[in-house]
Amino acid sequence: MSGETGYHNRGIVIGTKISRFLNSLGPATYDEISPKIEFWIEYALVEQSVDADDLVDQLSSVTWDRRSSDADVARFLKEFRDAPHRSGQARSLVDNLCARVLRWFAAASAEDLTQWYWGSTYKLAKWGGDGFIRAASLVGHLIECGVLDHELVKRHLVKPLIAHHYEDDDSSPQHKSSRASAIYQLFVTAGDTLLHGLLEPEDVRVCFDVLNSQILLRGVAGLDVEKLEVICAACSSASRRNLNPLIRNFVRSTPHG
Repeated sequence: MSGETGYHNRGIVIGTKISRFLNSLGPATYDEISPKIEFWIEYALVEQSVDADDLVDQLSSVTWDRRSSDADVARFLKEFRDAPHRSGQARSLVDNLCARVLRWFAAASAEDLTQWYWGSTYKLAKWGGDGFIRAASLVGHLIECGVLDHELVKRHLVKPLIAHHYEDDDSSPQHKSSRASAIYQLFVTAGDTLLHGLLEPEDVRVCFDVLNSQILLRGVAGLDVEKLEVICAACSSASRRNLNPLIRNFVRSTPHG
């Protein structure tokens, strides 16, 4: 009986294995680890060792507490989904996983992003602002890799993220800093895509207002204005006709260095 009970836990075991491999993805490990993740996902689905929705739940949670490279996780999901021999079920799993991460991030943006501490009530944004900023980086890479539908991004990313700009006056400095850092991460990782139609000029203005206020008031560490300027300047000429004044005003008003 004990052996039978253990066998019924195989989905959790395999899901944990996949999560650990995803957590280890990086430039130096990608070629070695990515085939192992591919094997275990397909194996689990073909053998029905794990319910696809349960696997999405397990892998989504890795978003907030991981040591892997965001760019390499997004690269793996893109290459895995687009492989010609990939099963339809596996492609659907990737789509659902990416959409879940985006929705999770959008919901977390409604929270107070102060630092998580031991004994606090459970929060969606695990590890507070730090986890939220890491998730923003991954979401940005998923957008840039093209594994997130643009309509989903408009619905679950842009508006939820900037809607708080007008009600953050009473928020803690750390909360504001975390939100600004998340917006910065999104621009750095997916600026080209965001500025090619996903963000309306008014959305861009609000994002830059958030960044500008935080850099001027708090000097948020890690926000490289010159890098942001290069990314924004790379958008298409058609987009730049509307966005150039916003970009130019932001850069001029923000201290460099």
